[in-house]
Amino acid sequence: MQSEKRRVLLVSSKHLFSEGLEEILRKVGDVELIGPLELSLDTLSAGVQQVRPDAVLVVESSEVKASAAPLAAAILQQFPDLPVISAGLEQNTFRVYSAHTVPARSSNLVETILSLPPAIPWDAAMTDANC
Repeated sequence: MQSEKRRVLLVSSKHLFSEGLEEILRKVGDVELIGPLELSLDTLSAGVQQVRPDAVLVVESSEVKASAAPLAAAILQQFPDLPVISAGLEQNTFRVYSAHTVPARSSNLVETILSLPPAIPWDAAMTDANC
């Protein structure tokens, strides 16, 4: 039984890095690539609603680096179950933004806090600052 293709919306300001990612993803049989869509919060909300992707891939360039996190937050605010992946040239990593919804009981809050990953985010921030 063949699995359903994952619909991925590519959002970028058309640069060489995003063109490379587009070429790679178009060759993957289990991925249906949509876009690229211009990196703009104004057009993105309507675009996400219209194409209904399984994930959004935001490609950062150095001049718009600060926009990925607020863009991910805006997408998650409107579409809380839609994962957002950011990629950029400056680091050799991808950042995945997602939201989890849990019942609003004190036991669930405590369980959620205690189940957070043990990695301390400040260590990564210090490493990034020293680069």
